[in-house]
Formats: sequence, C-alpha cells, structure tokens
Amino acid sequence: INPQVVNLDAYKEKLEQAIKSYERHLNLVIWRALSQEERDKFKEDGPVQYMQHREALLEALENLGWPISYEDVILLEDEILAALTYIQQASDLQEAVKKETEKSSESHISQVFLTHKSQKVIARSDVTGFYYPGTVIKRISSTYALVDFSNGEIWTVPVKFTIPVGGAMPCPHLQVGDYVFARTGTQIGNEYYVPAIVIATPKREETGDKLYTVLMFNNSKEHCVRSGLIKISQTKYAFSCQYIKMVQMVDYMT
Repeated sequence: INPQVVNLDAYKEKLEQAIKSYERHLNLVIWRALSQEERDKFKEDGPVQYMQHREALLEALENLGWPISYEDVILLEDEILAALTYIQQASDLQEAVKKETEKSSESHISQVFLTHKSQKVIARSDVTGFYYPGTVIKRISSTYALVDFSNGEIWTVPVKFTIPVGGAMPCPHLQVGDYVFARTGTQIGNEYYVPAIVIATPKREETGDKLYTVLMFNNSKEHCVRSGLIKISQTKYAFSCQYIKMVQMVDYMT
C-alpha cells in the first residue's frame, strides 16, 4: 500500500469534526450575546442552531447593536461552508474513482502495453496528482507496476494511473474541446503532465504555426507542440482535476 495515497474517508471525518466544533462555538457565542428577550423568541432552553436560524439570529444581533462582531460571525460561517464544500468535493472524487475503476477501456490499453518491462510511461504522483515521465521496472500484479520516475524516485503505481508513451503509440488527431495531458516544466528532467483542454489548433494555412493552445486545469493558457499532448477521456480529465485539488487541500490543512 502506498502510504502517500489520500485517505478520503479520514479526510471527510476530519472535516465533519471541524464543522461540529465551529458550529458549537458559533451557536454558543451568539446565544450568550442575546438578551433574554431575544432568546425567548426561539422558545428553546439552550443555544439554537445558527445555520437553521441564520436570518433570525442576525436580525436579533442587529437589534442589539451587534454585541459581537458581524465579521467574526461571518468568518465562522464561511469556515463551516468551506468545510461542507470540501466534503462534497471529496465525495465527488470518490465517485469519480469508482467510475474510473469501472471504466475498463483505457486501463485495458495500459495493461496490454505494460506487459513488458522498460516500457516508457507517464505515471501519476500521489503527492501532487501530476503525471511524470518514467520507466516500468516490472509488473507487481495485474493492477500495479513498479515505476522508475525520471527524477530518480521509484514508486508502486496503479496501472490505471499510467499511460504508455513513445515508440509506436497512436497519435490521434486533436480538435478544439478535446481533453489532454499537457507537458509542462521548464527544464529537461523536470517535466510533468497536467490535465488541460484544447482551445485552439494550428492553422493549416500557416505551415510555421505548429502550436496548440490549451487551457490548463488552473485556468492558465499554454502553447504546446503536438508531441507534448496526450489525448485522454473526459472522465480521466475530470478525475485528475479533482484529485489535484484534493491533494492541494490536504497539503493546506496539514
């Protein structure tokens, strides 16, 4: 088992605990700030749920001249909403993983080409979510391969997260709207591939124009030669974008 794989269930549980903590704190702070007259309007003996009575509680605080800062209330509310968003994104990512596992066509192609060691590939890093050039050392099982990355690191990678490159590999025609992995990196040996969408193709009448324009996963535009683009499915594109965002969130929280 690769120790760097993101445990999404544990990640979601951590977020849920944070939400409960924020909600308890927010509910208690607001309740303590209310006058007895305002408390009586809710007909409850203790703190009420802020998210369920948001408008009424904000109105009550305004009537009291904001005994606690409006900015502090909204800050806690934003933290709760952000955590809820992250939980939904984690669930979406888990669903994407499930769909990717069920999708057999691309993984079947990879397995066919990975039957031989020394196959050149790009393979996903669990740390960044990007795909890096490497060479298959050996097949460990029907679903995992040992890959020697170009940066010198060796990792066990699921076959479904590897793509054969070089040699007699197909080079399908690309058109606007196609999903690709685009090669980036400024130095040889430091290159990697990220999900992107083709937004412009070379103009045929201008023979010197050989560059494709792509929109990267982070909304930046780049110009790439055809050899720096690998066509992928929409499912793989969506999954890769979500995975990159997820590992970046995990890095931010740890």
